[in-house]
Amino acid sequence: MFSFLKENIDYGLYSAYQFAFLKNEILSCGCAGTFDFDSSDKINNSTQFDLASLTKAIVTVPLFYSLIAEKEISPDEKISRFFGDNSSNITVYELLSHTSGFPAWLPFYELVPAEKPLEERKKEVEKIIFEHETGDKTKCYSDLNYLLLGFILEKTFDSPLDKIFSGFVKSNRLEGTFTFDPEDKTPKTAFSKLRNNFPEKTVEDENCWFLGGKTGHAGLFGSAQAVVGHFHRLLKTLWFLPTAQRLDFAGFDRPEGNDSNYGKSANPESFGHLGFTGTAFLIDPDKKTIAALLTNSTHPTPDKPGRKERIKRARQQFFDSFRQA
Repeated sequence: MFSFLKENIDYGLYSAYQFAFLKNEILSCGCAGTFDFDSSDKINNSTQFDLASLTKAIVTVPLFYSLIAEKEISPDEKISRFFGDNSSNITVYELLSHTSGFPAWLPFYELVPAEKPLEERKKEVEKIIFEHETGDKTKCYSDLNYLLLGFILEKTFDSPLDKIFSGFVKSNRLEGTFTFDPEDKTPKTAFSKLRNNFPEKTVEDENCWFLGGKTGHAGLFGSAQAVVGHFHRLLKTLWFLPTAQRLDFAGFDRPEGNDSNYGKSANPESFGHLGFTGTAFLIDPDKKTIAALLTNSTHPTPDKPGRKERIKRARQQFFDSFRQA
């Protein structure tokens, strides 16, 4: 069924892939490949991949949905509560929904002195982000929104993000096997000029790494089974889906048209997310189906010919095949 996934290893799109999907309460999973193109060590279904921006959807969004459901934070609340007057009239919802007016990305690792302590670096990043507010509320997918959301969580709980997430998983009985600090070998991603090596057991995203490897936009590692299991359990809580519907699934993607990353026949009521390293998941709440595909398509470089379109086609084939299974 998924022979095309193995073919993409031969064609150099990624050195490894992992998938999992849940349908009718039955979990299916599979994997193939090695930790990098020069390795003979094979991955398995428990291997943890760099989930990249899936961190937003797995960690940051559910944490805020929970706080909103418990009325600890309002989606319409001004973030000046957490950052002072520098943050003007931006709301929590605008950060969640990428309508805050911030640009998509900035190289903080070039803008902030690396010799500064971590907490001082974070304060410098806050200042730089607010200096780049455009005032344009047109939707613009931006890591900056989720960096700030991660900072809000740390200010609210007075704890590092990984500890906050660990407590959230336990209190909601989500039983996840995610980590920001993988102990076992992980598939290599893109070569880092900043670190002069291939990230292994550490996040590819340079801003995340520069800020300690645990941020609201990236840094999480996990398996496809973990991703599917996490959302399967979240959907069974009393608060997650009603809050998602109330907020129009802010923080998640909706498949658009018949040529999205989520397939050519995706239900527009589905929701999911993509990760730059070549990760993705999709949930159909009506059919109670969940699918996740993880790869290391940025290895050895994200600039390989046609990577963006090739990983898009792989995702399309996977999600369409999954729906037909």
